[in-house]
Amino acid sequence: MSDTTVTAKAAPMSQLPQSGPKRVMLKGAILSLALLLQSISVTAAVVSSLKQDFPNASAMELQCFVTVPVLGNIIATLIGGRFATKIGKKNLCIIGTLLCFIGGFLPMFVPILDGQTALRVFAGFGLGLIQPLSASLIVDCFKGKEADTLMGFQSSAVGLGATIISSTIAGIMSFDWHYFYYVYFFALVVMVIVLFFIPNAVNDLGREEVISTETNAAPKQRKKMPISAYFGMLLQIIFATGYGFYTINLSLAAEETGTITAVQAATVITIISVSSLIGGLFFGLVKSFVGMWVGVTAIAMQGIALLIWGNTTSLAAWNVAGVLLGVGFCWFMPYVNILVNEHTDPSISAQATSYAFFGNSVGSFIPPYAFAALGAITGITSPWKSMNMGAAFMVVCIVLILAFMASEKKKTAAIVA
Repeated sequence: MSDTTVTAKAAPMSQLPQSGPKRVMLKGAILSLALLLQSISVTAAVVSSLKQDFPNASAMELQCFVTVPVLGNIIATLIGGRFATKIGKKNLCIIGTLLCFIGGFLPMFVPILDGQTALRVFAGFGLGLIQPLSASLIVDCFKGKEADTLMGFQSSAVGLGATIISSTIAGIMSFDWHYFYYVYFFALVVMVIVLFFIPNAVNDLGREEVISTETNAAPKQRKKMPISAYFGMLLQIIFATGYGFYTINLSLAAEETGTITAVQAATVITIISVSSLIGGLFFGLVKSFVGMWVGVTAIAMQGIALLIWGNTTSLAAWNVAGVLLGVGFCWFMPYVNILVNEHTDPSISAQATSYAFFGNSVGSFIPPYAFAALGAITGITSPWKSMNMGAAFMVVCIVLILAFMASEKKKTAAIVA
C-alpha cells in the first residue's frame, strides 16, 4: 500500500491515542456513555409520587412513565447500526446524549402525564443510539486483555451512573420530587466529555471504504451470524421481562407492604446501583473461576432477590435483596455480551451486540402488559406479589441457558469425534 493511499485515507485506529493521558481519557469518555444507560429505569422511584399530581391515573399509566420510553430505545437499537456507519460513531454518541437530555428534562414543563411519557420517548431513543456503542466502541478501539478489562468496567460504569442518578433522585425526593428532572443535565456533561475526548477518527471506524483502504483489498465476506447471537436476544427478552417487574413495581410494592416507604424504596434502588458498581469490578475474576456458568449464577441471584421482595416486609431483607440484584445484574450483562460474540468477528460483532440490546429493550417494554395479563390469568394484581412472577421468568432463563450449554457441548463433542 502506497504512502499516498494511507495519507488520503489514514487508518482510524492509527489516529487514536496509543498511550498516555489521551488514551486514558479516550477510555473514560467511552465508559462515560454507560453512565446514562439506567437513567430511565432508575426513575421508577418517582412512580408512586406521580400519583400526587395524577390521582386518577391507573397503575399501568403510572408504570408507562418508565416503560413507554423503551419504545424509542427499541426503534433506535434497530436502526442505530446503519446510522453509525453513515453519520459516524462519535457523532451518533453526541446526538444520543443530546436526545437523552431533551427527553429527560423537558417533561418537567408538561402538565399532562401522557405528554410527559410521550416526550420521554426521545430520551429512550437517545439511549438506544448510545447503548450498543457503549460496548462496541470498546471492541473497536481496544484489543485483548485491555478490551476484556474495559468490558468489565463498562458494567461497573452502568452501576456508577445508576448510583449517581438514583442517589440524586432520592435526595431531591426528600424535599420535592418535582425537581428530579434536573438529573438529566448529567447527559449534557457526558456529551461534552464525548465531544472533547473521543477523537473524530472514531467516526470512520466500521466504514467499508476505510477498511478497504487500510487493507488495499476488497472487504472480506461477512461471517454468518452465530446461533448464540439469536439465543442471546431471546434470553434478554425473557430476562428483561422478569427484571422489569422490579423496575415498574418496587416503589408501589414498598408502599403496599405498609412498613417500607417510597423514599426507602429509592434507597434500595441506590443500594442496587452501588452493588452493581462494585460487583462489575469482580466480573472478570469470577468468570475466571466459573466460566460461562457466571450467567446461571447471576440470574439465580436476581431470582432470589425478587423472591425476597415478594415475600418479606423487612427493610433489612429488602436491602440484602438489593445487593443480590445489583451484583447479579452487573454480571449478567457482560455475560450476554460475551455470549453473543463468542463466534463473531469484527464485521458482525457490533450487530451481534445490537441484537442483545434489542432483546433487552423489547423485554423492558413488556412488563406492564405481562403483569396485567398474568394478573388476569392468576388473579394476582398486587405489585408486591408480582415480584414472584419476576422470579419465575428468571427460572425460565436458567433452564434455557442450561439447555443451550448442553447443546453447545454436544456440538463440540460431535466435532471432536
